[in-house]
Amino acid sequence: MINPILNRIKGNFLFIFLSTISATCRFEISGIENLYQAIESGKPLIGTSWHGMTMMVIGSLRKYIDLDSVVTIIPDDYRGDILEIFANKIGIYPDKLNLDGDNSMETSRKLLRIIRQISSGRNFLIHPDGPADPAYVVKPGLTAIAQKTGALIMPMGGYCRHAYHWDRWDRYTWPLPFSKIQLYVAKPFTISRDIQDLSPKNQELEIILNKAAFHAAADYYEIGRDHH
Repeated sequence: MINPILNRIKGNFLFIFLSTISATCRFEISGIENLYQAIESGKPLIGTSWHGMTMMVIGSLRKYIDLDSVVTIIPDDYRGDILEIFANKIGIYPDKLNLDGDNSMETSRKLLRIIRQISSGRNFLIHPDGPADPAYVVKPGLTAIAQKTGALIMPMGGYCRHAYHWDRWDRYTWPLPFSKIQLYVAKPFTISRDIQDLSPKNQELEIILNKAAFHAAADYYEIGRDHH
């Protein structure tokens, strides 16, 4: 049985945890010129990373992007109930969506609403291998939304050595307070409306996200800084 009180406690705990690492951790961003390029483009942004890096990404970006401008998709189940509380606390607008392959009219209407919000200028945060395994695989959706809205995809990778990694499909990273968090921002790009088959773009994005994760780890240890 789903306990709404427990879900509220979990949602508030996520907020307290993010606030703690935001206040105590040292955030470093490599590829900062790509972040500025994306912000200054005037286009809506689709910020994306692998699911397990969520806390590192949000903690890093909240100093540069107004989270009140961000919309995101959350599962339409108990997980969404928890994440809805968390998202509302940090200012992100969460939109519940059935992520189990539901093709109902209601799901289509919600997806259309999200596309309209992005097209009107709101930014979008999505982790394309979520909300469930397999990890590190771009599921359909992100590139299609980018193509329909003309939004700029901003791929990112995060790394933190002093962190707890959950023993689950995405190895979700919880940075420890007072630790160093390294974010790498890759070069932003758009999806042409002329492309019919988005499968190659999904594969290309997987490669970019994996490289971003590698660069974040390398920059954490100040290895190979000539890649920028």
